[in-house]
Amino acid sequence: MAAVMLSACKKRDITPEGPTDVRIFNQTGQVIEEVTVTTTDNTDYTVRVHNFGTVPAGTYSEYFRFDIAFTEADITLKIGNATYSTPASQFDYLTYIGQDRITYRLTIADAVNRILDIETVIEEPIDDL
Repeated sequence: MAAVMLSACKKRDITPEGPTDVRIFNQTGQVIEEVTVTTTDNTDYTVRVHNFGTVPAGTYSEYFRFDIAFTEADITLKIGNATYSTPASQFDYLTYIGQDRITYRLTIADAVNRILDIETVIEEPIDDL
């Protein structure tokens, strides 16, 4: 009985806000490199920035577990020698995703100004927490 009570009191590293598993889907038609995602500007969260590396056109990256994620994110990447990014997010006004696996689908919204568009797809709940 004591063992059950002790294990029931174990602190878990999850909150209603997260974690959230995030992956990238490259819909740009180009190879994207140095894909860096920032899911929040709140420095209270330890795992909030990750570089996904290179994601070929029409493919998914692996999932990465962030402490928290929103329907928007700050994403920068390179196509050739040019740097593209999403518009700056106002995280204070967004609702968190929670304990789900999501995909940020990236397209080029404005090639001249190198602006990306992001579509967030909630795939499934995280089942290994």
